[in-house]
Amino acid sequence: MIITLTYQPDKGVSFDETILLSGTDRRQIRTLLNDKFKIGDNVVDLSKYNNGDTSQNIVQRRDIYKNYKGQNNFFFLNFDTNERLKEVELHYGLRIKIKDVNILFSMNIEKVAQLLDIVSNEKKQLSEGEYFYKNLKLTIASSKAVGGDGNKLSYFYCSKDVTHLMEE
Repeated sequence: MIITLTYQPDKGVSFDETILLSGTDRRQIRTLLNDKFKIGDNVVDLSKYNNGDTSQNIVQRRDIYKNYKGQNNFFFLNFDTNERLKEVELHYGLRIKIKDVNILFSMNIEKVAQLLDIVSNEKKQLSEGEYFYKNLKLTIASSKAVGGDGNKLSYFYCSKDVTHLMEE
């Protein structure tokens, strides 16, 4: 049976019965999930484009899970510089539940957007096949929108803080 990720904006997510609250320590999350993962920490050095200023560098702290619990799925858990959960990125293989709405990666992106419209009317189209829901603090995108082929859901992103996605 496919694993269900339940998302509660401003609180966190759960993978079936395993609850991961935003701000939870990285080591604790690893213990709770109790499965294999790959550490995907990385720094993208942009200082050469910013007169040596390293404050613009992109710092990624992530654990990458593939085939979690022996199922065909792929997702990232992203952490802040204090090793606290800040973002979840899903790429395939999970059922997503938000309130009473159930979403599958096999669904067309427009159908997913229609379902999310039931939960929130604050949708903004970022590009063709890519939507941002401000009050749900999530983004969805089709395979085509992220460089692949087709219009099925291919990317689901959620975070407690989405200020970086809002226009000034």
